[in-house]
Amino acid sequence: MSRMRLALTGSEQPIGAAVAGELERHDVEIVPLDVDLEDDLDARLSDVTHIVHAHSLIEPGHASSTYTEANVHTTTTLLDACRKQELEQVVFISTTETYGRRLPPWPVTESWVPRPLGPALQSRVAAERVARTYRRRVPLSILRPAPVIAEGGGPMIKVIRHFISRPRAALVSGGQAPLSILSSADLGRAVWAMLSQPDEAVDQVFHAASAHTTWRDLAVEACHLRGIEERFWNAPYIFARGLDALRLAGWVLPEPDGVDAYVSLTGRPHLIDDSRARVTLGYEPVLGVRAALSQALDVYRRAADADSDAESSD
Repeated sequence: MSRMRLALTGSEQPIGAAVAGELERHDVEIVPLDVDLEDDLDARLSDVTHIVHAHSLIEPGHASSTYTEANVHTTTTLLDACRKQELEQVVFISTTETYGRRLPPWPVTESWVPRPLGPALQSRVAAERVARTYRRRVPLSILRPAPVIAEGGGPMIKVIRHFISRPRAALVSGGQAPLSILSSADLGRAVWAMLSQPDEAVDQVFHAASAHTTWRDLAVEACHLRGIEERFWNAPYIFARGLDALRLAGWVLPEPDGVDAYVSLTGRPHLIDDSRARVTLGYEPVLGVRAALSQALDVYRRAADADSDAESSD
């Protein structure tokens, strides 16, 4: 088999960086790809064998048109260019967070209907739908990862840092809402499992998760890893939702910076069934909750120390 030459979008973002970190362990040449530069996109894809589309705009606060441009238009532009190439595989990375907050307390499969909340996730659903229209013209595979604990950023790690900074804060329903998480390393492993088995992956959709846990377990484990004594207390779900509806939740449950719908996010289940990826692709996660948190928080600590040293030198 010739060496894989792979174009990766979003390599500067946490999801893309996680994919690159795993693929660098294999015989893969990674070419960062900026899909905003449309002029020479065809030329830059001319000698590429595979593409992983990990780019997305998820930060809150933008206009709907901005999300549409960044997520939907970018995907269309890239796949239009892919149609002109002889590619072996294109992996599109979506997210299970597009399922919204109406999930049952048991793991859901890839057939679950998306109910996205807010313009960012609505645009990501639209982007995936656009991608699926190219499945007869492009060797496309779709990965929907569970919420990712990614080094360097993302909503999950922002909430976890929030727990560490407020170890005596309230947790919605005591933090008992179950959820599936995915470590950044296991995200990369799932992408590699798809790339290394194109006959099984092309024209298919897969979930990927590392472990099942609860918000309280995440909060407590994160505090323990940082040597902080936790004393979280229970904010009943109805009470928290009532305050949220009245726009008073910030008094008791302030949202972390850059994280929307904190009460709904942490008060609802988000369990993902990734059995198809395990059976069909042989995907096996290597990190549990503690290891995933330790890896992510260690990177966060090093970044914080570097910022502190820079401020001291100034």
